[in-house]
Amino acid sequence: MTEESHILIAGAGIAGLTAALTLARHGLEVTIAEAFDRPSEVGAGLQIAPNATRILRTLGVLDALEAKAIAPASIRLGDASSGRILLDMPITKSWLARMDAPYLTAHRALLHGVLYDAARAHPSVTLLTGHSVKDVREGGERVTTTFSTADGETVIESRILIGADGIWSKVRDSLIGAGRPKPTGRIAWRAIGPGTSGKAQVTAWMAPDSHIVTYPVRNEDTLNIVAITKGRSEPGQWAQEADQESFDRLMKSARELEGFDAIEKAKWTVWPLNSVDPDRVWHGGRVLLIGDAAHGLEPFAAQGAAMAIEDGYTAGRCIAQDANNPRAALPRYTALRRERVREVAKRTAFNRWVYHQSGPGRLARNLYFSMRPAASFITDLEWLYGYRIPE
Repeated sequence: MTEESHILIAGAGIAGLTAALTLARHGLEVTIAEAFDRPSEVGAGLQIAPNATRILRTLGVLDALEAKAIAPASIRLGDASSGRILLDMPITKSWLARMDAPYLTAHRALLHGVLYDAARAHPSVTLLTGHSVKDVREGGERVTTTFSTADGETVIESRILIGADGIWSKVRDSLIGAGRPKPTGRIAWRAIGPGTSGKAQVTAWMAPDSHIVTYPVRNEDTLNIVAITKGRSEPGQWAQEADQESFDRLMKSARELEGFDAIEKAKWTVWPLNSVDPDRVWHGGRVLLIGDAAHGLEPFAAQGAAMAIEDGYTAGRCIAQDANNPRAALPRYTALRRERVREVAKRTAFNRWVYHQSGPGRLARNLYFSMRPAASFITDLEWLYGYRIPE
């Protein structure tokens, strides 16, 4: 069966749904094709910074998210070996007023759910589930995308195809020069556990070659817990054999930490960390990659969801401004996003280096964090959180 769509989005994740809602708000009809049959609670928690919540407000979904998300009171960095908090950055009303948007934490399913419900309710968005990308061919004035479905195959021809199908993107395979996911040599251990402090805080406990991040989701008594350690992975897979020795060493160093009971009782899911080089090709003549399909980043800056939202919103605006001329719209998108993503990637690498210090490097880091005012650190991040998509 062959169908037609002016704009087709492969992938109903955070980036794809944001792009669809942005395009629909500009009066364009969009089809989203997604492999899953129904949304699920894949993943764990997310930090949703003001650079993302500002966009969600524009799309009309922030109120629904805020009603169930958590607004943390502070972001803290601690030394796991000593159990000492080195830096406590309060998220004050005055800072939030400067950002003109909230800082939230939530389960991924909550953010995905409000975007999914909004897209499904919009009359200009057609949502197809159970459609897995099999093949993409770009030629002339059309992109032909073949999907595997329960009934066999479906072919959709479109003027523009947005590949928002994640780190293992099949759309990306159609672009010569596009990046490929590469194992980073690190593993994320993710879990949801019981909160113990009764405080809404984001806390990163730093340790040699590893760290643990905790913050509340759903309510202040339910913690999202992520531990990053060394680990092995094979391309194209999620469930992996993890480096148990690295994890056990991290847990041993964490025994005296505030909230360790929640960490110790957690049921862990293992996710290998892969990355995609952000300096590779993002588009062809009529095919555009966004989100993890274009530039998968590790979670050291807690900007994965925010980059997906920024990408989707920018892609939607660029295409809406020139929907009949993708050969102009897609390069414009890349020009707007490339440097921003590079800067976030640099910050991600810097945070990894800082968090995982050992020996003299750890001592120097701890001294620096302890001596510098917390307000200076959060001011330094206003380039990240205060970012607005250029007109």
